[in-house]
Amino acid sequence: MKKLNLLILSFLCLGIGTGKAQYKDIHDFNGISGAAPLGSLRINGKTMYGMTLDGGLHDSGCVFSIDTNGKRYKDILDFNGVNGAFPEGSLTLFGKRLFGMTQIGGACYKGCIFMIDTDGNGYKDIFDFCGGTNGQNPVGNVTLSGKVLYGMTLYGGLNGMGNIFSIDTDGSGYKDLLDFNDTNGAYPYGSLTFSKGKLFGMTYQGGTINNGCIFSIDTNGNGYRDLLNFNVSDGGLPFGSLILSGSKLFGMTDRNFSDGNIFTIDTDGTGYNVLFNFNGYDGYNPQGDVILIGSNLYGMTLQGGASDSGVVFTVDTNGNNVRVLVDFNNNSYPEGANPVGDLTPSGNVLYGMTKLGGANGYGVIFSYRNLGLGIDNLTSISTSINVSPNPSHGIFTIRFNHSENARPDESFGRVSGVEIYNVMGERVLKQILRSTQPARTGTGGDDKTIDLSGQPNGVYFYRVLREDGSVLGSGKVVVEK
Repeated sequence: MKKLNLLILSFLCLGIGTGKAQYKDIHDFNGISGAAPLGSLRINGKTMYGMTLDGGLHDSGCVFSIDTNGKRYKDILDFNGVNGAFPEGSLTLFGKRLFGMTQIGGACYKGCIFMIDTDGNGYKDIFDFCGGTNGQNPVGNVTLSGKVLYGMTLYGGLNGMGNIFSIDTDGSGYKDLLDFNDTNGAYPYGSLTFSKGKLFGMTYQGGTINNGCIFSIDTNGNGYRDLLNFNVSDGGLPFGSLILSGSKLFGMTDRNFSDGNIFTIDTDGTGYNVLFNFNGYDGYNPQGDVILIGSNLYGMTLQGGASDSGVVFTVDTNGNNVRVLVDFNNNSYPEGANPVGDLTPSGNVLYGMTKLGGANGYGVIFSYRNLGLGIDNLTSISTSINVSPNPSHGIFTIRFNHSENARPDESFGRVSGVEIYNVMGERVLKQILRSTQPARTGTGGDDKTIDLSGQPNGVYFYRVLREDGSVLGSGKVVVEK
């Protein structure tokens, strides 16, 4: 019966071609261009940025850029040990600058924090981890709030079990905010989530039962709270990070009595609920994060599925309607295999990477066109829409940039308004706009102010509509107060 179920699952996921038609391998790593990515992609417009653990000119990993259509791949930085080596996290995008961390390398060869311009220029090692109170061997991302970066290290700190730190974006003002001591957690693999002056995160081990914990801490290092100690039955050994929606956090664990799970918990530590337990056929051993779009969670697992090479899945926020969208097949290398990071949405497309597989066996960058997302890409080639600042404290400006030679009515077709939706798919704002006047001299466009200051922190999606109801453009904005 188990083999029959497995065969049926394989047929449903791949045999009828639905997943195949929507899945596309847009880049195969070849070693020299990078190998074995363990993080996620960051998107700015039509360009994506990421890192690989291995490969590059010195076989120590690299930073790359690539267009969302898979063209113009560029290795913009090769790690060589001195400037860092073997990154296991993702980049943080701030304007035209990228921030990241490497697991080893740097002055003490215990990892570093670096910044680099999106064009590959301006590299700077802004901090070197050397063990002790400044930690060592970070494997996650840095989290940006204002001009301060927050992060964690896997090892180091006073007790050798990792720490939480803050540092200014110019590399000054490093602070050791908390040293993990086993009781309060140990060995964090993920990253921090910021909300209203607090940081939320997880540790892989430690806590009262030594299966990891969920915690919160003030950004000044005070007010540490152990929100939940995993006890195996409700999950344990989390590799990833938490995502925030209003007052709820969502995350995944690597192990429990099944093959890992998806859970939710309130930011005050109450309301813990296991939404879904993986069973192998629908994936197991998740080592990334979930993302929330509308009322559905999307994510990946390192293993499981029909070929035990990992899956892309979706499940609603009640834990129902589980679907395997992509079933990776290590016996068919062009599909990629064993994804580690999380998915990155842009319009109605999800982007991700696999650690292995592809034409050369070094991993792939893929896209999955998810028609169910309901967020359209830009539809006008003569216009562009810019949003700034993003992230913001809730008040941001939408600018309509007309092309140089187009009349306003040709560019916009009479814009009627903008709609803002939260991650649960609920419309939180509708504002009437008019943008049919010629662009102001010297500005290149029209500015419209949108106020979301009354909404909670989180990710929101905007849609700019024409009078005929069609979508001129859409995108994502982040509110961080």
